[in-house]
Amino acid sequence: MKKKLFIALSIILAGLTSCEKNSVLDTQEMNQSSEPSFIVLDESEVTEHELYEMTIGDMKKSVDADIFDGVDKVYKEANQNQDAEQGATTKALAPLLYKVVRIEYKTLDQNMAPVNTSALIVYPLLRKMDKVMLINHGTQIGFAMIPTKYTSVEAIMAATGALCILPDYIGLGSTSDHPDLYLNHEVHGRTSVDALIALLDYAKAKKLALDKSYKSYIVGYSQGGSVSLASLRRVQQLDMDTQKRINLDKVYCGDGPYDLRRTFETYMEEYKQGKKMGLGSVVPLVINSMFNSYPSEVTDMKYEDFFTDWALSTGVPQAVKNNRENIIDMMLKFNGKSLGDILNMEYITEHPNHLAKLLELMDRQNLCHGWQPQYKLKLLHGDPDGVVPFSNFEEAVGGLSNSYVETKVISNKSILLSDPLLQHINGMVVMLEEILSGKF
Repeated sequence: MKKKLFIALSIILAGLTSCEKNSVLDTQEMNQSSEPSFIVLDESEVTEHELYEMTIGDMKKSVDADIFDGVDKVYKEANQNQDAEQGATTKALAPLLYKVVRIEYKTLDQNMAPVNTSALIVYPLLRKMDKVMLINHGTQIGFAMIPTKYTSVEAIMAATGALCILPDYIGLGSTSDHPDLYLNHEVHGRTSVDALIALLDYAKAKKLALDKSYKSYIVGYSQGGSVSLASLRRVQQLDMDTQKRINLDKVYCGDGPYDLRRTFETYMEEYKQGKKMGLGSVVPLVINSMFNSYPSEVTDMKYEDFFTDWALSTGVPQAVKNNRENIIDMMLKFNGKSLGDILNMEYITEHPNHLAKLLELMDRQNLCHGWQPQYKLKLLHGDPDGVVPFSNFEEAVGGLSNSYVETKVISNKSILLSDPLLQHINGMVVMLEEILSGKF
């Protein structure tokens, strides 16, 4: 059961910085150039059933629970609604078809240098679309299960009749030769919004049946939840003409690590209470990202020193640093471990200034203060969530609440959801059901 859950979670992960500059100059100018903002790498067509199997189908095979039954139902209803809306047109389309396209698009890396990174586009064929979706995926590393290599579970949202794009993020996909910048909200927020702009360019170039009055939505769960919140912040930094073109209606963030420092501090508190980690592999992911995001500020530290001999013996910290391994391996090796099994507490005690510095760098990635939402925002979180602490939701609500913000708390207290990973997956399920059923 546990092994299956970890394999399943790797598909959606729904788990858990800034570069040393803050620039608004960036890709607005680049996107206004005469050069195309994207290139098509390859494309294919899939049926309604094939899209299902590429997303939810694989997940259901891995999880011995019925929590996906509701998603099954609303997915079928969403496809039926598409057929009904098109009437006679769909009679010539049997079965319902979707287009799956891999692209590269222009953005800027953590050093503000131009780079081409990758994304997946998914949309229904021969149907007029009235919405655009930027979908930010959960935690992945290496080559195996990023959107452009393995159609993410979130791609199922195309069944709502939406034109969807799922960016890989800097450090993955076409930019896997770049350092991984896990939860670098400045970088990933910019990269994701550039993907959304590239999607609009693609729709225009391909003359897609996109309604002139389309609205855009940004959605994501866990790491994708925090990237989506960062994307909202990024949209609000753009010029008004670009914001009007995007025509953002609403942002949906589920169980995201919006406050990275508070997340890590919660892990420390839970360790002192004798609790095991729901997903220990996030520890090297976070520490590695701080080293990659702020190299000039960690010259007196060594990445490997932060880990126990046992953790190093697994090869996990090294795999994270090298950015080449499958996240599944990491999750399995750190299954059921405490923070003390992974983090070298003796080193932390002897070098308190090093931990303090890491926490300060993490705090620079805080999405919960220094700005206010100017578009509709829904924040969802499970209580408890054994992977992304509920404290993130509390911090986000406390720092961002205004008339645009809607909140929803999921109670994960049943016997079925006593497993910390199931708690986390359940939030994703709720989010998918709401989006597919049109409640979002």
